[in-house]
Amino acid sequence: MKLFERNKYKIKPEWVFNQSGNLWKFIFGGKDFIAGETRDLEAKKLYLFTLEIKTGKKHLKDFMFEDGNYWVSTEGASSNLLYLNRFEKPELPYHKNIIAVDLRTGKTLWENEDYEYFFSTEDKLFGIKAKFGKADLVEINIADGKVIRMISEEEYTDVLEMKRKTDDDLYTEYYDYPKPVSAFPPEDSAAEIISEEIKNAEGEIEYILKSGKLFFNYYVPAEINIKDLTRKYYKNIFCIYDVESREKLYEDVLNQSSSFNVPDNFFCKDDYMFYLREKKDIVAIKL
Repeated sequence: MKLFERNKYKIKPEWVFNQSGNLWKFIFGGKDFIAGETRDLEAKKLYLFTLEIKTGKKHLKDFMFEDGNYWVSTEGASSNLLYLNRFEKPELPYHKNIIAVDLRTGKTLWENEDYEYFFSTEDKLFGIKAKFGKADLVEINIADGKVIRMISEEEYTDVLEMKRKTDDDLYTEYYDYPKPVSAFPPEDSAAEIISEEIKNAEGEIEYILKSGKLFFNYYVPAEINIKDLTRKYYKNIFCIYDVESREKLYEDVLNQSSSFNVPDNFFCKDDYMFYLREKKDIVAIKL
């Protein structure tokens, strides 16, 4: 029945991705790839993944770097490389080292043990090392992990501006990410759609207006959880409407039972809408 309900609308997902463990983190590699990690919290195992945005084609799935080393995490990516870090100690989540992995094969290419990841572009990588009262910045060769040059104090401003532009390329806040209705009331037509849809909603509602479509999620009371009768749970519903025709184009449930509002479960990037479902699925919809 749920499958039927998801497929009765005009919009269909371009692809859905999931693998072992719960979604923990994902990032974009260039314009064409998504890379990230899932974690099995009980078994303390890490699984990496990489896939193509346009097709959903998987290059790495359930990939166990160093047999699922739990004390490693993703940091950044390009269209060819995935950058990882190590944690100093299991109980201390301080990052150290930079590990470069082939994004398509998972092969480890090199590891730099002297610097931690600062930021990267498609063809540049910068590392950082904290010192007393300051930090050393270096540019690192993406081919072999060796330091190309130290960044002088005179260059700091230019490098930080490069980092800012790189961050801006990933998302445009208040355009590609959802805004709270209470803080940024939508235009009348969109506001009317939301008002008509939500009825018995509780808590904050978030939305995006883009390409003539309205994307929003809201919470309604979920069924009672017999394992914990003292807490109230909520169902998180996601909708897409055509603003002009006011037609509902899509609906799905992001979480069947959540104990609190979870922001940023959906966002847009370039020509796609992405949303997360039940801490398991990444769903891509082409705009």
